[in-house]
Amino acid sequence: MTSDEQQFEQLIDGILANGYAICDDFLAKNEVDNLLETFSKRYEEGKFKEAGIGKQSEVQKASLIRGDEILWLETDSTNSAERVLLDKNLAFVKYLNQTCYLGIVDTEIHFAKYDVGKFYRRHRDTFQAQKGRILSVIYYLNTNWIPENGGNLIIYTQENNVEKAITISPLAGRLVCFESEKLDHEVTEAFAERFSVTGWLLNRK
Repeated sequence: MTSDEQQFEQLIDGILANGYAICDDFLAKNEVDNLLETFSKRYEEGKFKEAGIGKQSEVQKASLIRGDEILWLETDSTNSAERVLLDKNLAFVKYLNQTCYLGIVDTEIHFAKYDVGKFYRRHRDTFQAQKGRILSVIYYLNTNWIPENGGNLIIYTQENNVEKAITISPLAGRLVCFESEKLDHEVTEAFAERFSVTGWLLNRK
């Protein structure tokens, strides 16, 4: 079994056991650095947009609920840093389909930037009119992140019919994966600029 497959198995085991999984060092330091460089360039070019709530034509800006700015990535991107990430994501998808028979047929993925003071209130990654998101994936790009910076991901699970809040720091290189339709989650207020790449694995286009 390759090192990539070992990471994939670690993620699968966590999802099966808890509905979520964490894999540190999924992205190497140079991969994080390259993505941050591309991230910064795209942001300086004014390509990021304020995120909204809802689906496609029904999206509404809701600053009291979420405050991130996003840039959707093209799956056929030729940018070398983006290509590395997209290929790793695709390799995970292929492994999931081969071993877990999830029938994933598409993905969607974007850069996300939280300025100081921004957050994303508790929510779930599905809409009534948009089914198909099986798994959510978040790749973190925050180097030298410390607890005082906030910006944690909180995932809410059930244990013996009691709700449990799982706090996850957005550390560089870390991948978090969880079941989109089942788990509420939120991003707490960030006290430093916070960078990530968020995506969804879909069982329909």
